[in-house]
Amino acid sequence: MSPSDHRQRSATPPQDLRGRRARRGEPHPWQGPGRHSSPEQRAADARRGRRAAAFGGRIATGPVAVFRRWLTTPHDFDWIFVHRSTRPLHGLIKGVVVFGVGLNALVSMLMLGSPYGPSGTAEVTWVMIVFAAQISVIAWVIFAPTPTKKAQFLGLLLFGDLGITSVILLDTPTSALIGTFLFALNGALCTFFLSARILLAHLAFVNVVIAWIGVQAYLQGLWGVNDAVAAVLVASGSVSGVPVFAHIAWSLVSADARASEFDELTGVANRRGLQNAVDELWDVARSRGVPVAVLLVDIDRFKAVNDRYGHDRGDAVIKTVASRLHALLGSHGILARTGGEEFVGVVVDTDGDLPDLVNRVTATVHDPADDVPVTASVGVAVMTPDSPSWQVGPAAVTRATRAADSMMYRAKAAGGDRVLTTRV
Repeated sequence: MSPSDHRQRSATPPQDLRGRRARRGEPHPWQGPGRHSSPEQRAADARRGRRAAAFGGRIATGPVAVFRRWLTTPHDFDWIFVHRSTRPLHGLIKGVVVFGVGLNALVSMLMLGSPYGPSGTAEVTWVMIVFAAQISVIAWVIFAPTPTKKAQFLGLLLFGDLGITSVILLDTPTSALIGTFLFALNGALCTFFLSARILLAHLAFVNVVIAWIGVQAYLQGLWGVNDAVAAVLVASGSVSGVPVFAHIAWSLVSADARASEFDELTGVANRRGLQNAVDELWDVARSRGVPVAVLLVDIDRFKAVNDRYGHDRGDAVIKTVASRLHALLGSHGILARTGGEEFVGVVVDTDGDLPDLVNRVTATVHDPADDVPVTASVGVAVMTPDSPSWQVGPAAVTRATRAADSMMYRAKAAGGDRVLTTRV
């Protein structure tokens, strides 16, 4: 198939192009994991992660350093929830939530049948209201789509904490203290899906409730001072210790895993991040029946830049080009740095502006006002729903990458600063 040659000669640097949806202020249908921070922030995260790996984790091995890192590491709910290794667990997550709420509902009913449980009209009515709300939540979790937003999990946490507290405080202090162990289920929810600060707020609330129950048990003559203190410590340690330890371990491991998907210098994805994003991009393209394009961008005569200006200036050029390409392509798919001065973009044509997007790449890279102005050779391979490669599935991206690479070398052989496109 003969490529089409789209040479870019505009000297005017393009604006930040994010598709028609962004210009209308609408969210883009594909928001890949880890794309909510800037490339600069992701580069810093990647450097921290790789320094820890390079020194065997010695950067944060002391208790204080580990705790500080735990509190200051940003919590990326979207990355955790949509990462391909956790997607198969979505059904299990619904099951765990149903189990936890169902257990709380069962305890509510058992309390009503207990001779020591709530007996007044107002108390019984309240327990019945909480029970009805718990059944409604169970039905929502079972029949509605899997919760995918942080606010939904935060709502479940608040509902669980307030529901458990309002019910167990209606029972005797000894029974109420046993009921506080239900808070451990909410702590598990925090461990995997909510931030360290939210977990600490949850535990602060829980421990206030536990301390209050211990005080009431002492004032009512049910326990002595030592018994009350011991019971409070046991309950507090049981509902606090495991969630904190698990959250620290999970947060630090997932932070390092996120850093491993991004290029340390530029903050855009690396090869691993690119591979992890392709399946999701392909699913979007297939469900909407829109084309997928692979772009291979290589900075022209980059060795001469390093030879003349030095490697530090060369690195600055690479970072600038990465930032500009990410501004152009990031909301349409993913941009990855796959070599020294080579970038690969995989984009989905959800906005119907793929030709315009492709034709802007070289003008996006080149700005004659730069201290070190550069150009780029770009090869593009486009797959449409009626193309033979479409039936191959996500693996077709590898075939398209080879075709785009071939187009890029032909563009470079023709003098660079141009885009060559082919269909596969």
